[in-house]
Amino acid sequence: MNYLYVIHILVYRQNGRILMEKAAALDVQAHQRLLPGNTILMLAAPAIDLDEAEVSKDSLDEIKGVKFVALKHVDSFKDGIMTFYQNWQKLSAHVDSADLIHTGCGGFPFFFSPCYLAFRLALQRGKKVLFVMDCDLVGKLEMDQVRLTKNPLKKMIWYLFSKLCWRIYTRCLSKASATFLLGRGVVSRYGKYANNQLEIYQPIVGQEMIIPPEELQAKIQSLEHSITTKICFAGRLAPEKGLEVLFHALADIKTSLKFFVNIYGDGPNLKKYMELVEELDIKDLVTFHGNMVWGEELFGELRKNHILIVPHLTLEMTRNVFDGMASGCAIIASNTKALAQLMEESQAGVLFKTGDHKELAQVLSNQLMKRNEVVSSIKNGIKFVWDNNRDTHVRRRLDFLQRTQVVKF
Repeated sequence: MNYLYVIHILVYRQNGRILMEKAAALDVQAHQRLLPGNTILMLAAPAIDLDEAEVSKDSLDEIKGVKFVALKHVDSFKDGIMTFYQNWQKLSAHVDSADLIHTGCGGFPFFFSPCYLAFRLALQRGKKVLFVMDCDLVGKLEMDQVRLTKNPLKKMIWYLFSKLCWRIYTRCLSKASATFLLGRGVVSRYGKYANNQLEIYQPIVGQEMIIPPEELQAKIQSLEHSITTKICFAGRLAPEKGLEVLFHALADIKTSLKFFVNIYGDGPNLKKYMELVEELDIKDLVTFHGNMVWGEELFGELRKNHILIVPHLTLEMTRNVFDGMASGCAIIASNTKALAQLMEESQAGVLFKTGDHKELAQVLSNQLMKRNEVVSSIKNGIKFVWDNNRDTHVRRRLDFLQRTQVVKF
């Protein structure tokens, strides 16, 4: 069987080797391990030479043993127009030879991305296609561009563009042979359009990354005896992540409780958030660490904290919740449908009303004063991630494809 895995994530080439960011590489490697032995895994992705890329080599892993289809990188309307025909040609031959095309919603603008090209080719050739909706991209457009754009004409253009994206995504979901939707939030918005759907989580963390028992025990003991609780956020510093809600909540409790906050990540709003922290007079309590390489570097930092805050404003799930649980952090999350469902299943933390910094301040105060509840959430999270990690969920997805007769492995 030929399994064509099409993604928009960059692949880097160097002396015949192919390398990817570690998080993406782990997913590909899990498919290599867990697909039946008679399966030929073909990876199609945009590729550039490593020497031309601004990327840390420490953040990359090598991919071996797959048939690689190198595509042109698309990162703008201009790129999409200039590379469309070349990518169409390259994908066409490999779609013809594939028994299943695994693609998804990656790429911007999506209608020029390799993921969408592969989907269109699969439909034209009558091939089985798996479409993965792993985030609420329309929601991001609405939260960022539509909501924040001041110019009325530009706002209207972004609004119309978001509606076009909506139509394309829902068409893909309705025409696919099978669909994977990430979390209850994405299901609630897109599920009624999705054919043969499976609600999924998408943890990248594996059992080998879970905090060792002796380190976990030491961490719990430090929490029980320490005056100051360590809180963290990990992710992209962008409007939809809800960091303004977090900072205003911290400002409300800064004089009544002892805590320290670590911010891991980078993004378009970094400067704005640093200015906001100073304006709210919490700069002595908050440290911006910048981007962390996913893997040992990030997990080493997360393990130093007791609570991970996830103040997201959009419907989508985030893998950072699983990273936090694996690192021995209790979770405080906004009550979006996806995060609420995950907290109900895992019992790894508590919720607050999305976008309400007053309620977050109250929930955070309660957790800081009730260390036993934080410890209980930490232990529940560790137990949950042992059973819900990268390999267990890839197995679940492959079993679904076989059970619903999309493929026969």
